[in-house]
Amino acid sequence: MTATIPLTFVIPSYGRQQKLERAVASILAQGVLPEEIIVVDDASPEPLVLPEAVAATGRVRLIRQPVNGGAAQARNTGMEAARTDWVSFLDSDDWLLPDTLQPRWHFLQEGEDRTAEKGRTVYGCGWQDTLPDGTVLRERIPLPAHGPADFFRGCWFSPGSCIILNRQEVLRLAGGADGSLRRLEDYEWFVRIGLAGFVLKVQDMAGAGIERGSNTSLAAVSAAADAISLRIAGLTRDRQDKAVLRRRANAYLRYERAASAWREKRLAAFALLMAGSLAASPRLKLSPLPGWTLRHAPAPRVRP
Repeated sequence: MTATIPLTFVIPSYGRQQKLERAVASILAQGVLPEEIIVVDDASPEPLVLPEAVAATGRVRLIRQPVNGGAAQARNTGMEAARTDWVSFLDSDDWLLPDTLQPRWHFLQEGEDRTAEKGRTVYGCGWQDTLPDGTVLRERIPLPAHGPADFFRGCWFSPGSCIILNRQEVLRLAGGADGSLRRLEDYEWFVRIGLAGFVLKVQDMAGAGIERGSNTSLAAVSAAADAISLRIAGLTRDRQDKAVLRRRANAYLRYERAASAWREKRLAAFALLMAGSLAASPRLKLSPLPGWTLRHAPAPRVRP
């Protein structure tokens, strides 16, 4: 009989019925199983359904949002509905790699045994960058975060599919994700999580396959960046290190804008925004992110 661990997976989805089924199947195929999987249908035009075999497991719940609220609101809904303290997320177009959940859970247990600050660590892992046709480009193992200054540098650890966190502690100390944001919401949330005293520990293994998604417009990124900048000004108002944190945030947000400008072939805007990012945080590389250990594409691993 497959062992059950006290963990909830939250999968937000808007449409993507077939990819959702792949994501759920990748969890149910693990050597240990989470106590539950919560699928949050973010008001898909054609409502999502659970295949009969999936529903029969008794482990998967489907919650339908009355209106489309975006990924942040969907994750909040899943966290609030979860029965376990520990929660992981999986984007509906991603999947868990085979036999990776058990070692990830063991890594979490070891980490909690060694710390006095129970529930104050976010446990991450690496992933495989994958094209829609299944081609694996590389493995990325993100570097850890030791405090707020790291989290302010950007969002480099794929929180949508590669972390496990204690929802009770996060909601109590930092609150949920900002449902008003449709872009860069993970960054804003983990800025608050970092300010609340959490750290990120990373296991040296790829735990998920992440499919490269569509690009985001410069207008959408700029609107989110402006809102986040205002939020950060308030969050850091009384901190002695506010100048450093704000510079790091400015560098990252300008970098995200520059990346969108580049994809839209707006070269003048790209140059101006990238210059602003480099001025805010001088460096010898374009990206202000802490970064990753990169590895060549491994031998193919079976997808569910």
